[in-house]
Amino acid sequence: MTPDGCFFRVWAPNAVQVAVLVQTGANWDVTAPTARTVLISTNGYWSATVPSVTPGQLYRFEITISNGTVFQRLDAAGRAVISSDLTRDDPSSHNASIVLGADPFSWAPFTTPSFEDFIVYQCHVGTFAGWNDQFNESWATFADVESKFGYVSEMGFNCIQVLPVQEFSGGRSWGYDPASYFAPETLYGTPETMRHFVDAAHRQGLAVFFDVVYNHTGPDDNALWEYDGQTNIGSNSDGGIYYAGGQDTDWGDGPAWQKPQVQDYFYQNARMYFEYYNADGLRFDATTAINGNYLKLVMARLRQDFPDKYFVAEHLPDNPWIIDQGQFCATWVSQSHFGCQRALNGEDSLNNVKSFLGWDGYDHAWNLVKYTLGSHDDVGDQDDGNAQNGESNWDAAHRYLIDKLGGRENWWAQAKCRLAWALNVAIPGTPMLFMGSECHMASPFVSWGYWDDGPDGNGDHRFNWQVAGDPTGMEMRRLVAACNAVRWNNAALRADNLSIPHEDPNNQVLGFVRELYGNVVLIVVNLSEQNFSEYSYGVHTGGRDGQWTEVLCTQDATFGGWDGAGNAFYQPSTQADGMLYINLPKWSVVIFSRNHT
Repeated sequence: MTPDGCFFRVWAPNAVQVAVLVQTGANWDVTAPTARTVLISTNGYWSATVPSVTPGQLYRFEITISNGTVFQRLDAAGRAVISSDLTRDDPSSHNASIVLGADPFSWAPFTTPSFEDFIVYQCHVGTFAGWNDQFNESWATFADVESKFGYVSEMGFNCIQVLPVQEFSGGRSWGYDPASYFAPETLYGTPETMRHFVDAAHRQGLAVFFDVVYNHTGPDDNALWEYDGQTNIGSNSDGGIYYAGGQDTDWGDGPAWQKPQVQDYFYQNARMYFEYYNADGLRFDATTAINGNYLKLVMARLRQDFPDKYFVAEHLPDNPWIIDQGQFCATWVSQSHFGCQRALNGEDSLNNVKSFLGWDGYDHAWNLVKYTLGSHDDVGDQDDGNAQNGESNWDAAHRYLIDKLGGRENWWAQAKCRLAWALNVAIPGTPMLFMGSECHMASPFVSWGYWDDGPDGNGDHRFNWQVAGDPTGMEMRRLVAACNAVRWNNAALRADNLSIPHEDPNNQVLGFVRELYGNVVLIVVNLSEQNFSEYSYGVHTGGRDGQWTEVLCTQDATFGGWDGAGNAFYQPSTQADGMLYINLPKWSVVIFSRNHT
């Protein structure tokens, strides 16, 4: 909106005429009175300021092409829509873009944390608060999830990363099938409630990352497809101006990233999250499915414009290129999950942990996002529990890790998941946890032990709040909170440092040190059934003398272990042989901080 009216602009280079149609109402009505204004063309873009347009009115673009065909389209960059239904396939559709006002938002003071200072909680808006006694609806909204921010922040997370929230095709989805890129999913809320969502998170001390899908669009309800008609410019011309010559993907048609106009489209979309929604970071889905030569051009602009924002790539397998040339701050590391689950399954445990311990090839530890308990991809299954042949392939099965290790009622599975998160916060890199892992969400409380966006042939798979506060869930939640507190209380765990003074293949024990100035932290990981009591296990400290205090033992009784498992009320000192003698429970992480002298 401007003082003179509403400014409309659309890219339609193959059109011979473009007009904007505006009407008033709750839904578009093909029989209702419609104001029509012809736009002016400049280099393929059509624009005009139309007076007397008010916020809340509906609009469409009417496009005429050279053969005389006339059709209507939603605004490709419209900030709000009625739904994901298409005008292209159904001219009588009630869908339309919605004019937004220019109302400012009173944001709470909040500063995006430094790049090394994130502990990320990943969740899906529609299912995180959707299955409980508090809400009647089966699909949660932005407002519903706001009421859960205290739950997240109380465990010591300082960042919430939501799966994609742009308007997606159909009625419910994980979000990775974009329909209208600039509009929030109507089932979640409006642009105003999405802004309130971010502000509420900030007021709770939580940064907000949004997940964006620029590598493909959904197969249905795609507002960009054949936007100004089919161009017929060659064998790879399907889809029109936004797709012709684009890179195909396993999930749908890839946009034509080679075009400067398409690059600018996604650049502007990313800007929107920071400028209009006050976001703190973006996670780009499947960047390996985007031509890196063009992606890096957009990223260079974004990094210049938003140097304090955190840009994360799902670049799998991870490669330093995405940081060094691709201009991202960080990349996901899938080996952190797969290596961990194999280690906890007894498969070459020591070496599997070492495989994701450091940050070789990268400048900083925060260049890597690690998720030992699994991300949404590892936990979620859209194939009735058999994604990637998971029913017959344990290693590839998409399940909560606790379910893969024996189930929620299995003590060893609980202990190993406690170990996994403690390891995640202690190793170099940004820790991330997917919703439900913090309370041992698994079957039978989430059917078949996997997450999905609702019922399927095996039952309901949304977040189950009935178990988040039961005794088993509370033990894990206390463990997660304690681990996160150790990371916040020890700057060494967030710094670029790592040494490994202790490797014991016979007992499958690993000891590594993180240190920053006077903050020295020793992490001891026992990946075996061997239980060491009576302070009988000696761990090398790498020549670090002095007295040490235990700050965490994952087998303490309050977390689901047993009394006397760790080293409470015992402050050992490094002995003349360079060893620290401690209790070391089976399947545990024990963390010590060296006392200041």
